[in-house]
Amino acid sequence: MTATTALAALQLRRLARRRWLQVALSAGLAAAVVVALVAAADEGLAREDALRRGAASVLLLGGLALAVLLGSAAINRDGDAGHLGMLAGAGATRPQLVTAAVGARVVALLAVVAAWAVVVQAGSLALGMGLDGPLAVHTLAVAEGLLLAMIACAAASAVVGPVAAGAFGVAVYVLAQAAVNLKTAADQNLIGTADTLVTALYHVAPRTVTSPMIAEMQLRDVAGPAAPRVEINENPVFVPAAEWDTVVWTLAWCLLLGILCAAGLRRRPLV
Repeated sequence: MTATTALAALQLRRLARRRWLQVALSAGLAAAVVVALVAAADEGLAREDALRRGAASVLLLGGLALAVLLGSAAINRDGDAGHLGMLAGAGATRPQLVTAAVGARVVALLAVVAAWAVVVQAGSLALGMGLDGPLAVHTLAVAEGLLLAMIACAAASAVVGPVAAGAFGVAVYVLAQAAVNLKTAADQNLIGTADTLVTALYHVAPRTVTSPMIAEMQLRDVAGPAAPRVEINENPVFVPAAEWDTVVWTLAWCLLLGILCAAGLRRRPLV
């Protein structure tokens, strides 16, 4: 086991003992069960929509809250408490500390989201609909957006406190969603003379990944809080499913934010 892996395992064990993380896991599992129970009251397409709508809401809203909580204290809490300074004094390098802190939180976030998704898929089986492939693809798409928000929070946590770091992560996620929505509106000739600026924003900013499932549900206006219908100048904007370039671009932004996190820790004094 390398030093970085050992540090990440230590961070992950410390995270697993946090009461708030255990509560978040349990709350999401309970919400997933409720989603399946609510969907059981419907039949046919309405049942499928209800399950997918509820699952998408749990994954996005619950997942975003979890991502912010995990990322916003990734560096500052242990830095202020002297834990990072102790590890550095024991021989750990700053790149190792960053990789371990962020890596442990990536594993924790994905593990919790996966647990929620497994319960929803179990609900789909229990309702006689089988394993839901489109929902599984949607879960992966949401997970990438949550990673973007969490790593943005972690990058900010190297230089500011938890509240400001959390606000920064949410702002990055909102920007990513806005870039996709505005570019779609420009493609549908709903923006007007600002389409050049919108296109420039789209090609520079991070982007959220829209799954085929949620794009189809948004088109029918049955996606719920996870993807409410977007309107610009009272005209509906129908966001299409993301292509592979968006998936790769957003992963590249996650890597860039991780590099910024390392740069922030390099300038941060360790006590």
